[in-house]
Amino acid sequence: MNTTTHYQTSFRVEDSDKEALRKLKSAVYGWVRTKELDRALIKERANFFHRCHWPNLHRSHSAITTESFLSEVGGAWAIHYREMDQREGAKRFWYTDIGFKQEPGTVVVSIQTSYGWNTEYLSQEPEAPEPTVPTVIRYILKDNPAFSGRPEFRLIERPIVFDKVGMGKALCDFVQSPERRYPLIVFNGNGAEVTREAKSLARDLAGKCQIAVIADDPEIQEEVAHFLPGEFAIPTEHLRVFLPFRTKWNSPERHRWYDCRHQGYRSLRHGIVTGLLRHHSLIERGSVDTVEDVRRLITREKLLRLKVQDPAKQSELDEFLKLYEDLEKQRDQFKSDYESAKVDAQAFAEEADRQEQTAKEARFECDTYKNRVRELADRVAEVNVAKLLPTLPESLGDVAEAAKRFCTRLVITDAAMDAAKDFHDCKCVAECWEMLVAMHEYLHPLKFSDGDSKDLERAFKEKSRYELAMSEGKMTKNDSKLMRLRELQHDGREFDITPHLKHGNQEPKLVRIHFAFDEREKKIVIGHIGKHIPNYTTKKL
Repeated sequence: MNTTTHYQTSFRVEDSDKEALRKLKSAVYGWVRTKELDRALIKERANFFHRCHWPNLHRSHSAITTESFLSEVGGAWAIHYREMDQREGAKRFWYTDIGFKQEPGTVVVSIQTSYGWNTEYLSQEPEAPEPTVPTVIRYILKDNPAFSGRPEFRLIERPIVFDKVGMGKALCDFVQSPERRYPLIVFNGNGAEVTREAKSLARDLAGKCQIAVIADDPEIQEEVAHFLPGEFAIPTEHLRVFLPFRTKWNSPERHRWYDCRHQGYRSLRHGIVTGLLRHHSLIERGSVDTVEDVRRLITREKLLRLKVQDPAKQSELDEFLKLYEDLEKQRDQFKSDYESAKVDAQAFAEEADRQEQTAKEARFECDTYKNRVRELADRVAEVNVAKLLPTLPESLGDVAEAAKRFCTRLVITDAAMDAAKDFHDCKCVAECWEMLVAMHEYLHPLKFSDGDSKDLERAFKEKSRYELAMSEGKMTKNDSKLMRLRELQHDGREFDITPHLKHGNQEPKLVRIHFAFDEREKKIVIGHIGKHIPNYTTKKL
């Protein structure tokens, strides 16, 4: 019977007291007891934990096979469980393979569920069942400290909230660690609606993915903005799915972000859950996946204990055991390489699709700009563009000069010009120009024409791809010296240029634009274009 994988995961459980294997087997037994009423599970409980083969249980007609292995260095146990689908009956069968292998300090857990259709069922095959988390996973995660990659990379059935100063950097390291093997979904904000969705996803993706929540605390937000590269930023009250970081095909577009408040999110959510449960595999080295794997360990142990009188035959046996050990290592390496290749192939395909879509959008925009140029040429044929902008901006100083000439809604102050010229090695010249244009085209109308939007940060982010911060962190605001750096004297008046646009985090690949709204003149006064104005975080660094 052909089967289709429905859910697969593999992780480790801490075993400091050497009781983890017993607890894990008990969790599986408790799960099976909720599904089966056969008295054999009670009468022959000891056999279940050691070795059993029940091909046709009373009432349910399920089949259970278990196998165990004990040695001086540790043990292993596995179960193969077949049951009929509760809704489809004998048309569809479910198969669960669970394996535990004891190693120093940990137990490797492997779980896979699959389904198959009865070969004698000749009607049209129904749709595939919706991917769900097996209940046995919840049994295991409830009382066992599980992790994958590193002990601190926990797998729990609830969100991890990063709400203390210092945790922002830890989260950024967590996101970018190449040792993180499972997807990490990060929510930016802990409002009521976001918190509910974070808890819901944590339950729907248990054992395959971890959920993290960044608190609304300004200090935490400031830490994350500083230590997480701009291309991996998470907009406020959005979530971002960070797949495992790879050395290849790790473009920011792989790690997609979503607005969980958007009306179309519910349909997108179904794709997130389905994709992560069904397509992403977690592989731990040295895992025992099936009953047959345990039986191979038993055979190997018997061969190791075998003593041969003939030295020639003993040498042959030793050679065979060495070959067996090498094959086991190759098998584990093959599984790991296969999963990596599968992920890389998927990422390559996604990258190709994105490149094709980008090319289509570029062609469309090119045609649009051509039409606009023709219209402008017809309407203002007398304008000499070469005189207005003889060369493209090549430095922040050039950008500031160009904005001063063309962005009539902005006031580029002398202080901003000086700061721009001082940052002569900036690598974000094009981005700075886009930010100034976005302020001219989007921020000014949002402030002065669209009824003064209550949430300028979110509204501006939706219209542009750049982050707007209207305030500084709590610790920065409490430092009078730092706040004086955000005071601007211009045209005989004083302005507070705390609000700022930001791009990038590490020099020279960053730029900051600080500004103030001139309510009297209905202008945006630009007080700084260039490097970081020192804040509490940079001061500490």
